[in-house]
Amino acid sequence: MDAVFRIGVQWLHVLSGILWIGGGFYTIIVQLPALVATPAPARGAVMPALVPRQFRYIFRVAELTIATGLLNLFASGRGQELTRLDTRWSWAILAGIVLAVGIYAATRATVARWAFQLLAVGPRAAGGDASAAAEMAALGQRIRRFGYFQLLVGAAIVLAMVTARFS
Repeated sequence: MDAVFRIGVQWLHVLSGILWIGGGFYTIIVQLPALVATPAPARGAVMPALVPRQFRYIFRVAELTIATGLLNLFASGRGQELTRLDTRWSWAILAGIVLAVGIYAATRATVARWAFQLLAVGPRAAGGDASAAAEMAALGQRIRRFGYFQLLVGAAIVLAMVTARFS
């Protein structure tokens, strides 16, 4: 039964990690460029429905990834190895934890706030307010830059986990 639990936790951790990192790739590479190419009136109708749902999704799979990662650490019986930091495995796992929690916290602190600011400014920009349109462009650029940074961190997390797996 212990092996079934460990397999289940590992499977859920990997699946939620794929959904988290994959969701970020989809957002930055597919969704944002498509939204930018969409006329403002159509975009204005979609964004209030899309943004809150997207952040609920991303934050829940991120939280599930982090929680199952920590659970997996102890279910595997290797949690005590992190106290020594004398193996490639322990350094890779520690790096993965720090990067995952860091990017989660940074996303909550920045991108979520910027996206909801876009929602607040959008109607003014659609009404012809030039300063609101400029603010929207600046917010969009910040979100895009942070998104690419997130993708790099996500790739580093995957590298750390692969390193740990083969250590």
